[in-house]
Amino acid sequence: MPSAQGQAYYLNFSKQTISVPNRTFYVEQVVDGRPGKPVTGTVYRGLQNQPAVVFFRQGLEPELTSLLRQQLPSRPADHPVVLCIRQFRVGEVLNGFTEQASADVAADVYIRLTDGYHFVSSVADHTSTRALESTAIHVPHLALLLNRCLMQLANVNWEKAAERPARTYAQLATDRPPAALRPAILSVAQPRAGVYYFFESFLANRPDTTVRLRLDTLRLQSVGWEGTALLRASAHDADGERVSTRDIWGFSDGRHLYLRQKYPSRGQNMYYQLVPQRDFYTFIGPAPLNVMAANQRALGYNVKPGGMTGKPAPNRQEDDTGQPVAYALDMRTGQTALFPPPGQPQRADSAFIYVYRPLGGLEEPQRILLADKEIGQLKPGQYVELACPHYGSPVRLSLGKVGGPTLLAVPNVATANYVKLVANSALSPWQLMPARQGEAEVDALERPRKP
Repeated sequence: MPSAQGQAYYLNFSKQTISVPNRTFYVEQVVDGRPGKPVTGTVYRGLQNQPAVVFFRQGLEPELTSLLRQQLPSRPADHPVVLCIRQFRVGEVLNGFTEQASADVAADVYIRLTDGYHFVSSVADHTSTRALESTAIHVPHLALLLNRCLMQLANVNWEKAAERPARTYAQLATDRPPAALRPAILSVAQPRAGVYYFFESFLANRPDTTVRLRLDTLRLQSVGWEGTALLRASAHDADGERVSTRDIWGFSDGRHLYLRQKYPSRGQNMYYQLVPQRDFYTFIGPAPLNVMAANQRALGYNVKPGGMTGKPAPNRQEDDTGQPVAYALDMRTGQTALFPPPGQPQRADSAFIYVYRPLGGLEEPQRILLADKEIGQLKPGQYVELACPHYGSPVRLSLGKVGGPTLLAVPNVATANYVKLVANSALSPWQLMPARQGEAEVDALERPRKP
């Protein structure tokens, strides 16, 4: 596998220490419960920042099990638990002469009882550090996060955990926590309108409703973004004082959710619409710096796109820096990452999208394009069903012509997706609708009309 994906960088925890004061448990086993068991990340090494894929030499399960058994040995009165890893990831973002090293760890904890394994708690943490050379920071970061996650078990109720349904050992990797533990934002039909200062207030669906937002659109015509509009915003509190956008995690307009991220090449804070999946959200954002393409360009090679002249590069890279790609919002840590995760096997699953025009307005049919190809024309009161078979791939819907008003989104494969065409919308004619509302409106279009 390393040769297929480039160089390999192996994690080594032999010099790391885990300490959990006053613990009442020991970890008897670590289970890899990451969907698709993706690689742990990609790091950049040497003067040329050559990419290397992050691995465990012996595998995540045996190495972390050995680490935690050694650092936290079992004692007679301890509760035996299984740590089921749901997220274990490192990343590096290059920014001029420095690098931003990040790490995320999330896990579900199960206690072993005589009848099986009972869910105890979900634990998660994130850390990030800027450095000139960040690769050596990742192992201490991951050990620190494991330590912090285990310390979150200090006040758990072991007796209450025993009342939850038992799982077999084989079920743990694919088990999901009880529905009662789902964050509020995933359980409401529509989010409350307001501003979220923190990820935690987003999860709890508790925005600040006193802040006034003024939205502005930025029309992009760069490669891949033709016809799309990104949102900028200014905010003022109840007293009229300006609120820094750096203090705003995201916002809701009462129907849709938006996450703040910085658009790299412009250095501006933009707001990207979150699209609900089964138990998380996706959004379309700019691809990170393609380091290999940047290296080839620095060496004078002809790298697509950009129109450079010079010698053709060996294994020439298509420079996708800044082009639209799919990201996922991790509901445990609040961090974002490419979706699907690099190294995860491509999953075969189809999403169905219903594009519809409500009654009223101009009778003139409007051309609908999917991936820049016309798939039909809609008059008021009509709809079209689209099947998108590529799981996790962004869908590009355009109106009228190539480069016309465009929607980029990752559709939900767990439910039908509904997109309404609203010609007089100030932001975009494409309106992603909540599934229940969209279904009701499409059903209403199908009912016989009274003469």
